[in-house]
Amino acid sequence: MVRVFKFLYGLCLCLLTVSCSKSDNNQVIVHGNIDHLGKSELYISYYKAKDLLAFDTIRSSESGKFDFKLESFDEISPITIYFHDNNCWTTLFAKAGDDITISGDIEMVDLLNISGGPVNDDLNRFKKQIRSLYVERQQILEGKYSNSSGVETETRLAEINLALKRKAKEFIISNPSSVASVVLIQDFFYQDYDPSTTELLDILEGDASTFHMTARIREEIKKW
Repeated sequence: MVRVFKFLYGLCLCLLTVSCSKSDNNQVIVHGNIDHLGKSELYISYYKAKDLLAFDTIRSSESGKFDFKLESFDEISPITIYFHDNNCWTTLFAKAGDDITISGDIEMVDLLNISGGPVNDDLNRFKKQIRSLYVERQQILEGKYSNSSGVETETRLAEINLALKRKAKEFIISNPSSVASVVLIQDFFYQDYDPSTTELLDILEGDASTFHMTARIREEIKKW
């Protein structure tokens, strides 16, 4: 009887291990630790299937930490986190099985470090390249810009926006097969109705050229 019990106990443990492993493989796991976030409501939107958009609400701790798991599918798709109390958001890109870490300062939400998965890692590389431009741009937008160069604030802001587009274009040309390049096309060109959007889409190769966002942008620019 003892042997039977031990066998059944071991079998249950085995089944639980397999079950948990299978479940984790169907999930995206996200860990956050963001300075100056504090205790706040976070609204999560994500795709559980190709055309099935889902929403969840979680809360961060007093220290700005949070964790959540989402049921996802085996295709890279956006997950948007809206920080309700700060009226800002960030987007990460993940597929089932990915483990994502978010860190940084909520006051510089565009520069949050999102690591895990090739798209997020590539976007992090781009953020490092344009960090100083973003910081200067935010200082201007918040009225904290120290104008020692004599250049008009509006002029400098226009220069920074052009420089950001130039950096994005350089990244896309250097990384034509990266899905991160599609994200940059959307953020820096498509959303500005920039006529060079089509030209940049034509540069894409491999996974980037067949990414679902690429197809959507191609369809949408036909309406311009």
